[in-house]
Amino acid sequence: MAMPELLGVSPVAPPSGPRYKARALGASWVLLGLLLAALSVAQAEKAAGHVTDKGTLTVERCWVRTTHARHGDGDRDVCVGLYRGENGRTVRDGAELKGFYVPGERVRVYREDSEYYVIGWRAFWGWLACAFGGALLVCLGMVTVIVGIHAKTLEELDAVKSLLRLQPAVADCLRWLRRVGVAGLVLCFVLALISH
Repeated sequence: MAMPELLGVSPVAPPSGPRYKARALGASWVLLGLLLAALSVAQAEKAAGHVTDKGTLTVERCWVRTTHARHGDGDRDVCVGLYRGENGRTVRDGAELKGFYVPGERVRVYREDSEYYVIGWRAFWGWLACAFGGALLVCLGMVTVIVGIHAKTLEELDAVKSLLRLQPAVADCLRWLRRVGVAGLVLCFVLALISH
């Protein structure tokens, strides 16, 4: 049994006083993770081709566009070509698509807010990986909300693990959420690499 005068310095003892800031930070991570997962799943669905305004873009030429932003300069590959909607009636010349493609290549795309985005498995798996990343963020936030400690050091991480062991049902749920998130992230990354 720990001596009362040493409770404040023990790595497994919870810090004294209310831990509202840590719990508020954890709750914001949970909300951010849920938002990221929801948006990523919606984008993955679009990348799979479940959209109304889709068609093909025949690439005419590509170049590197240099952008000057506040946070630094960056280069971005941009291609331009002829967009033909799947219905056959919509034709737009000069449609821009981010990325580098071979001139003459036909790329399946969808149009949203006058921007063109790729329809394909690589984009689908990339967005789905972001959804699993959101699940990991939810897991991290839930741990912070439950324990009330935002672990910054190894000692604090050990304290969080010890406090989670006191609640085995919650620890098991969070462990499974973490495993699913990591496995899904790795699987999506591998599938995105082998997809074309």
